[in-house]
Amino acid sequence: MQKNSFEQRVINAQYKLNETEDALVDYIKKHVRDVAGMSISELARHIYTVPNTIMRFCKKLGYCGYVELKIELRNGIDDQSVNMSTKSNHQQEWLQRTFLLIDSQRELDIVSQLHRAHKIIFFAVGETAYVASNFAHMFNAINQKTSFVTYENQIIYEIDNEENILIFLVSLSGETAQVLKVGKQAKQKNHYLVTLTHLTKNSLAKMADTALYCYSPHKNWHGYNLTDKMPLFIILNSLFYRYFNTIV
Repeated sequence: MQKNSFEQRVINAQYKLNETEDALVDYIKKHVRDVAGMSISELARHIYTVPNTIMRFCKKLGYCGYVELKIELRNGIDDQSVNMSTKSNHQQEWLQRTFLLIDSQRELDIVSQLHRAHKIIFFAVGETAYVASNFAHMFNAINQKTSFVTYENQIIYEIDNEENILIFLVSLSGETAQVLKVGKQAKQKNHYLVTLTHLTKNSLAKMADTALYCYSPHKNWHGYNLTDKMPLFIILNSLFYRYFNTIV
């Protein structure tokens, strides 16, 4: 199974890293080759901590232990830029990577907010709108307080005039102008913001109260956007059933 790279794991786990672990991330990024050859005790000395701290850090990122982290650093896995000429089984690998991004604690945090919210609104534009609309319908079937809003002006109006809304924004790039505008307005009005994007650092995820990720790199073929939407379904379906099981 193809696994997510060190940097991708960090993005996905960022919400649960403490200051010491953030410092550890910075050190590893700056000294990749050195760390790949260090013992855990040597790395601990360099960042003024203890081996147990590094082991807990590895577990948070989904590694079995420090040895697996070093192996991945050596391999230098970083294939975020993928084109149609690469191996034909990349779709299966992307789905596998997406399953690895499912995080039960993060889902439970969102479920808690879903229960508290007076209203839940999904918003997306373009081809991801179908996915968002589909899941808004599913969520509404069990709570009668969820909707999908098609127009930017409509959701801005609701954000400005209602309280305690959970806003769920979907954008694979995390840089869609209309979606970013809605996100900024939601934060200004203190609504809870959940985002779902491709696993990369992006503007939308940065403003989220809780950021969800899937693995679906952009694919373009002769001017057509062939980016796979199935990873979005995987993450949203997992969240839906986590929520569903707290109600029925």
